[in-house]
Amino acid sequence: MTIPQIISKPTRKPVDPWVVGKRAGWKVIDASTLTADRTVTFDVAIIGTGAGGGLTAEMLAASGLKVVLIEEGPLKSSSDFNMKESEAYPQMYQENLARRTLDGGVGILQGRTVGGGTTVNWATSFRTSAPVLEHWQRIFGLTEYTRAKMDPWFAAVEKRLSIQPWGGQINGNNAILSTGLSRLGLSWNTISPNVKGCAALGYCGLGCPINAKQSMLVTSLPVAMSLGATLYTRLRAQTYTFNAAKTAITGIVCDALDPAGLKPSGRKVTIKAKHYVQATSAINGPALLMRSGAPDPHGTLGKRTFLHPSASVGGLYERDIAAHAGLPQSIYSDHYLDNVPLTGTPGWKLEVAPLHPVLVAGGPTYFGEQHATLMKNFNKYGVTISFVRDGFMADSVGGTVQLRADGSPGLDYPLSSTVLESIRQSIKSQGAVHFAAGAARVFIGHIDAATPGYADNASFQAAADALVMTTGRVRLNSAHQMGGCGMSADPTKGVVNPNGRHHQVTNLSVHDASVFPTSLGLNPQETIWAMTARNTAKLAYDIFRIRNCQLTTPRD
Repeated sequence: MTIPQIISKPTRKPVDPWVVGKRAGWKVIDASTLTADRTVTFDVAIIGTGAGGGLTAEMLAASGLKVVLIEEGPLKSSSDFNMKESEAYPQMYQENLARRTLDGGVGILQGRTVGGGTTVNWATSFRTSAPVLEHWQRIFGLTEYTRAKMDPWFAAVEKRLSIQPWGGQINGNNAILSTGLSRLGLSWNTISPNVKGCAALGYCGLGCPINAKQSMLVTSLPVAMSLGATLYTRLRAQTYTFNAAKTAITGIVCDALDPAGLKPSGRKVTIKAKHYVQATSAINGPALLMRSGAPDPHGTLGKRTFLHPSASVGGLYERDIAAHAGLPQSIYSDHYLDNVPLTGTPGWKLEVAPLHPVLVAGGPTYFGEQHATLMKNFNKYGVTISFVRDGFMADSVGGTVQLRADGSPGLDYPLSSTVLESIRQSIKSQGAVHFAAGAARVFIGHIDAATPGYADNASFQAAADALVMTTGRVRLNSAHQMGGCGMSADPTKGVVNPNGRHHQVTNLSVHDASVFPTSLGLNPQETIWAMTARNTAKLAYDIFRIRNCQLTTPRD
């Protein structure tokens, strides 16, 4: 088989800030190299280096605080990014890109590297919608989270991270969505990615080799490091230790991992700080608190953990689509979100997903000659995705984080009948888009669907109506994990207060998507950044009496 030309060569060789920084003396410690246990002390310990952890580190380091960052994954930067799936997935994703819900029904795409999900995501950024914020105000008492009060924080992070509407070329995959929706008379719009100088290489999910994506890896973290922060990599935060009353953390005990980053090496690092900021995601974060025996008087820890269950529909076209090249996501549609009540049957967002050889080869349930035919036509396939906005109906309670026997986290995520029906309808809406865009055949990601696909929309719609929508039969994934340490003014409804501070533990804040009381119905990174900027500024003043805690700019 001959794979078509994947990308053009980058037109410029980037400066890798990590190579330059380490030469200049940045404090980067690969815990897999440690030969003895150690105990260290800082003003603030930040667990996790993704959207929440990275921005927190920048702001607090710029305020003059002594900051340490703890990252379970490795440090990989532009010097390492060669766009090889065989290397990127095992090195930079949780469980080698094989993390799934406990029943196996939903695949979970989650970063595990310096910069977290911002290093390996597709750069898509949105402000939180007004209806979602209004729901949070009404149900969870988050009265400060109005659009009027949050918009300045959104504007600040948009400026800092170069978030603006995409003005480059729309690739063939995204053109399917815009063309199909237009022909159906449905609305769509342009996505705002966090990129600067983007060459539209298309392999954002494997790390940007030219540092165009303004991830934490190339923005906030280098600033924090240049201001004296310390970074530990391949170091797994295992347990907090508490005072006798469990009202304050006295330290965090971490396991150094082996060079593969998978197993503890036997060495321990104990970190003591005045304040701890947990930014470890909606799955790993609740698990850390559970392993530590953290206070949970109202049984909210690890509960209401949400995914955006995402179904995909593929189309085979007579023209080249080249879904591997170009900005992965530049078009979206909220037609099926805007035209349904927030607390009614869940609506869904429409976007597209890039296609890369390993993902394509490992996705469908095809074998033998059918699989060979699929790969021979690799360049003529396009894929749309939908994801359902969960968490607003009475039966939309999300999932529960649980600990396995070895202490590692798992997510139990039963799908309600209303969510499953929304998934069915989202599949039908995608099929109509593909046929309107000119697809010759369209395929449903379902184990019982016809493997040759469907040649007309009527057949597709009838098949989608007939398929049994149950976990394990319909193919679902989610790149967005939210909740589990939910935010609420009422301690009986959440783990943290409206400023992200733990209700019972005085020196613990949570700055990541685990604080969301519901899902968002959109890609979460900009929401994390805006909430983190707000809450870090408040933390700096309330705890350390620092009045000027602002976003800073990258340093050469």
